[in-house]
Amino acid sequence: MKDKITDFFNGVFVYNQPKVTTEPKKLSFEIKEGEEIQGSFTVASADARRIKGVLFTHMQGMAFKSDGFYARVSRIEFTCMPRYFRPGETLRDSIWLITDAGEYELPVEIRMEGDQEETRKTEEKPLLPEFAKLKIESLEPKKGKGRSDEWKAYRKQESYLTQIQMVLEEEGRNSCTKEEADRRLRALVESLKKADRQSDLYPLIDIWVMLREGRREEAGRILHKYEKVRLYQQKEMEICALFLYVNALYRNDEKVTLASVAQLRKFYQKRPKNGMVTGFLLRLDPQLKKNPRTRYMVLERQFYAGVKNRLLYQEAWNLLREDPALFTRLDAFTLQVFGWAASRGLLTVEAAQAAAKQAGRIKKWSLFAAAFLKTCYKISPSKETAGAVCSVYIRGNRTDADAFYWYQKGVELDAKITNLYEYFLYALPKEYPKLLPRQVLLYFHYHNTLTGRLKTTLYCNLVRYGTPGEALYEEYRRMLQEFLLQQLHQRKIDDSLAWLYSKCLLVEPLGKDMLEALADLLFLRKLTCKDRRMRLVEVAYEQLREKITVRLTGGCAYIPVYTPGARIILVDGQGKRYEKTVAYEMKRMLVEPGFMQVCTSTLKDHLGLKLYLLDGKGPHSLTDENVWLAWDLLDDERVDEAYCQKLRLELLDYEISRQGPECLDERLKISDAGIMRLKRKEQAFYIGVLIVSGQDKEALALLEKTGCADVDAGQVLRLFQRLTEEEKVSKERLLPLARQVFSKGIYTEDVIRLLAENCQGNTKELLEIWKAGDRFGLALPELGEQVVVQALFTEHCVNDVFPVFASLDDGNGENLVLQAYLNYAGWLDFVKGQGAVPEFFDCLEHHLLWEDRLSEAAKLSYLRHISQALSLTDSRKRLAGKLMKEMTEKRRYFEFMKHLLPYLEEQGRPDDRTVVEYRCDPEHKVVLHYILEHHGKKVLDYETERLYPVCGGVFTRSFILFYKERLTWFFTETDEDGTEHSTECQTLEYTNRCEGNDRYHRLCRMQRALDLGQEHEAKQMMQEYEELTELAGKAFEIR
Repeated sequence: MKDKITDFFNGVFVYNQPKVTTEPKKLSFEIKEGEEIQGSFTVASADARRIKGVLFTHMQGMAFKSDGFYARVSRIEFTCMPRYFRPGETLRDSIWLITDAGEYELPVEIRMEGDQEETRKTEEKPLLPEFAKLKIESLEPKKGKGRSDEWKAYRKQESYLTQIQMVLEEEGRNSCTKEEADRRLRALVESLKKADRQSDLYPLIDIWVMLREGRREEAGRILHKYEKVRLYQQKEMEICALFLYVNALYRNDEKVTLASVAQLRKFYQKRPKNGMVTGFLLRLDPQLKKNPRTRYMVLERQFYAGVKNRLLYQEAWNLLREDPALFTRLDAFTLQVFGWAASRGLLTVEAAQAAAKQAGRIKKWSLFAAAFLKTCYKISPSKETAGAVCSVYIRGNRTDADAFYWYQKGVELDAKITNLYEYFLYALPKEYPKLLPRQVLLYFHYHNTLTGRLKTTLYCNLVRYGTPGEALYEEYRRMLQEFLLQQLHQRKIDDSLAWLYSKCLLVEPLGKDMLEALADLLFLRKLTCKDRRMRLVEVAYEQLREKITVRLTGGCAYIPVYTPGARIILVDGQGKRYEKTVAYEMKRMLVEPGFMQVCTSTLKDHLGLKLYLLDGKGPHSLTDENVWLAWDLLDDERVDEAYCQKLRLELLDYEISRQGPECLDERLKISDAGIMRLKRKEQAFYIGVLIVSGQDKEALALLEKTGCADVDAGQVLRLFQRLTEEEKVSKERLLPLARQVFSKGIYTEDVIRLLAENCQGNTKELLEIWKAGDRFGLALPELGEQVVVQALFTEHCVNDVFPVFASLDDGNGENLVLQAYLNYAGWLDFVKGQGAVPEFFDCLEHHLLWEDRLSEAAKLSYLRHISQALSLTDSRKRLAGKLMKEMTEKRRYFEFMKHLLPYLEEQGRPDDRTVVEYRCDPEHKVVLHYILEHHGKKVLDYETERLYPVCGGVFTRSFILFYKERLTWFFTETDEDGTEHSTECQTLEYTNRCEGNDRYHRLCRMQRALDLGQEHEAKQMMQEYEELTELAGKAFEIR
């Protein structure tokens, strides 16, 4: 710094300082707890000049390998172990570069990684546009080439074959005549032949239809031809079986028939599950025709083999109708047969009753069985058929509205079905509008084997619609209290049970255990979630150490909610946790103010109740009524330590406001580990309590350990003053306190003195400390000199530090620093045009009067300043004359000097000069472009002239203008890189009255007389001018 101050003292200035850049522009770090930062940054000059400077920072734990540098490019290495820093916090501070090219701030931001959250909020991220489009397109059904013609033809033929079966079925149940059946069959056969002319099956069907139509000869010819041409090539058993059947019909011969039956039996032995072979065998085999039971067993075997055919059901129904003894049980086959008959309107009352009797043997529920039994009830309404329907619904555990309709009908008809009354209650709808049937009530009165849910349903119905006073009602009412106490003891609840509690539970005789159970139920909420992925519900409280976990059953869970701040977390089957990202609904189960009042007045140890009373309506404030809750929770081991710390702080505030800080309970003290877990504001409050209670050592230790900057500045100042008076703590430990209170605008003389002793900071910070000391009337010469020197070194805030300079000037400061400041401030004002405070010129005048050796720029700044004054004192006139003489001897001419010419003892000829000025970097090339219009001259000459600086950045050129002569000019400036700048064009015309008697003014008056046509006056002035010139020549003739 001294070299630069010496240059300023000698009047050596640099017009433009190099620009400083840092790389990076900002230091940002993300660290883990306990991790040390090691890094570096570069400081570089924008040109070839070297930069000299020092570094400093107020950041605790930051250390530089070297705090000074002098180079064009410097790499600054540092290490940092952040103090007073906690996970999740961000520390923002700055590194200051105090250089001869200015002051620069390098921001520093350090973030410490926080603890991983207990609950990760898993949200489904939206698909990117391209993937979203792909997903939407994938949902659209893929369109192939379409169904082939072969497939369409095959399905059409199947349809024709099915219609043939339907025709035969209708004929079998006499729904159409034989002639109509033959006509329809003929049309279908022709369609089949047309659809596939190469088929080996359709000609045989055609022959069969011909035989039905009586066209035996034509049928015989075709059959004979088919036998010779196609039969020997045929390998399909179904076609061979059809040929045997048709051939037997055509021959109508017992031997041929028996031969066909023998062959069909062989086919049946090979493929007993083949429906066509079995069907033809049933029609031709005389033994099967004579034995209905065997025939029925064959049909049953075909059904269980997988044959589902309407002709099979028709044949079986005909057998059952002819011989009801064949029906022994209602199995799948007989159920299908009866169902077919019911759908065709063939079911009789006897068959319906027989089926109803066998309904109990149905092993599993099926919609088909229920529909069949309902048909049986329609055909034969009775308690047997109604009971059959109820039994199949009970078998399927059905409790829907349709099932309840039949249960109700079974109860009305007094059907004797096991568990009918139980399922009647299971399916009982909530909106059932009347009292249960009396037989149901009597049944459960004597057979009290109901589950808790069914009992709840029974009691709810009885309480709603029963008649008090009746014997049955009163007996149930006594049983109801026992039931409610049992359910309460087991802490069971649902919507109906909650209603029963609120209507019928008597709380007066309840003991403490039962009241605790009741208190548990009062805080239960029913959570309903429709997302099937969810498996568990977690309830977390900031007040409690452990979470409450409840399993979701059927999308519902009953969870305890004591405070509005409870966090509801849903957990899916993979263990992923969701908070506020999965929709759910919550409903309070038991809302009974009377119950709450009894529990509040009786229970004093129920944790959930205490949480509700303290925080149930949101954030609390301690009062005389609820302070006992805070003390109780503070002593409860189940309460989380962080919440205990919060309670301690609140109790501290409460106790101090009522008893003062002197008598504090030992339980309210917080350990050091607990202090570190507190939030910053909570730490500040606790440290403030220690300060108020006079525990200075503990408060200082916590301030140093936590680095908490949120403590009230007044309290910190009080701590600082007490520690300063005791003189038991080093100044190094007190310095952070002084900085903390001063940064918040609160300080004392001791704070200022301590900060002044540690003269480290940027210019503005040091200036603020000096101003604060000045308000107290403190003399801080070392700090003042540091402020002025640093401002000059950095060329920053030079005018702002003038009050500091003035105090040094009055207090015999070092002459080198004082004159350096005057020289530089004057140079800034005159050369760079940055101005100065008015008081500066008074100091400048004082030093000029004492004939201090100041720079030319400072003197010119003073002269320009007083040239603007309306009047000057005698001392100023003498000083102005002296300085003007010095400038004229150095041939320094400026436009403002015209106002100071009267104070020159020997004026010479400065008043005939017109001066144009330009200010810029003296290293730049400056060219003056001008046109001087002489009086009476018609041709104008354009001139250019390069100018050179006369005072470190000021370029001047003087002209002598006579009356009515005009000067037009502009400047061009060329930078080092060749960039050229130009000023606007200006014009000046000399029109003064020229009242002086020197040669210049006489010539101007002669010119004006000629312009005005005053030739006589002009001749007189010319004659007089010649006489004076001749006289002057004789008087000053050189001998």
